[in-house]
Amino acid sequence: MTEAEAPGKLVVCGEYAVLADAPAIAVAVDVRARARVAAGGEGCRLEVPDEGSWAFRWDERGLPDWEAQPEHGRGLVLGAVAVTLADAGLAVREDLSITLDSRAFHVPGGGKLGLGSSAAITVALIAALCAEVGRPLAQHTVFELAQIAHRRLQAGSGSGIDIAAAVHGGVVGLVPGEEVAVLGWPAGLHWFAAWSGYGAATMPLLRRFNAYRRRQARSAVGAGPLDQLCEVARAAYTAWQQADAATILRTLEIYGEALNILDTTARIGIATRAHRRMATMAAELGCVYKTSGAGGGDFGLVLSDDAAVIGRAAREFAAAGIRMLEGGADVAGLQTR
Repeated sequence: MTEAEAPGKLVVCGEYAVLADAPAIAVAVDVRARARVAAGGEGCRLEVPDEGSWAFRWDERGLPDWEAQPEHGRGLVLGAVAVTLADAGLAVREDLSITLDSRAFHVPGGGKLGLGSSAAITVALIAALCAEVGRPLAQHTVFELAQIAHRRLQAGSGSGIDIAAAVHGGVVGLVPGEEVAVLGWPAGLHWFAAWSGYGAATMPLLRRFNAYRRRQARSAVGAGPLDQLCEVARAAYTAWQQADAATILRTLEIYGEALNILDTTARIGIATRAHRRMATMAAELGCVYKTSGAGGGDFGLVLSDDAAVIGRAAREFAAAGIRMLEGGADVAGLQTR
């Protein structure tokens, strides 16, 4: 039996801009998805704890042929991974029992936290599948294959920053077309993540963003707010590489403002009422606030270069009943055993 686990992520900077070829930065969080694969037995089975169990066999291409189609899209990740492996000449044919567990990414009642569960489970499944059938993959190969499979799940969208965080852990930087950069967390930059109270569906937000880009491409005005966002993303990435906490903090504040302008212009739905409330609280407490990732719900980041200030802010957010995720940057990436 082989088990692999991979962490979720929070985007620190570069959301949306990375889809226009600007840099992005993400930090892995200690919320992990697990894939367990065991060879042997007769036939194949996919199990999702608390959800169900479904029998299947591999067809001639190495894709799952279900006895009964899994409900609510529970077989989509396995399907995307299987076709990606088949296209890469790594089709799986063995009888396998597969368990996919991403319960840590959900709240009671079934809602998602918005920490990249689909990316994390995709990474874990690819690593566990290939290792169990005797074809363990190098880290960079897992990243490449998981990025392809995850884009299949997202109808071709996605930057790969969540895949990078799941594979490498820690803090990662992604410049489209370049190798993933493993970064550190700058000394003196303190933070925590605050939950909006509900998860968001990423795909509708991306569709509205892409529709805006198409409108701008036909316009004589040009990209406008998106150009500004990309410029700030590049400045933030440079400041991060220099580990300049004060400049990073100011640049993240400007990035949040630029993201709000893009949101208003493109009508994406990034900054919800919950995010605006938390942004106001953070500002009153002397902190910087920005949404993390696609927005529309999920988490926002509260940041300061003063540990006492961030500590006081965390207490105030907790007193207001806001769920928090403590900041840290030493979370391990993909692990297979």
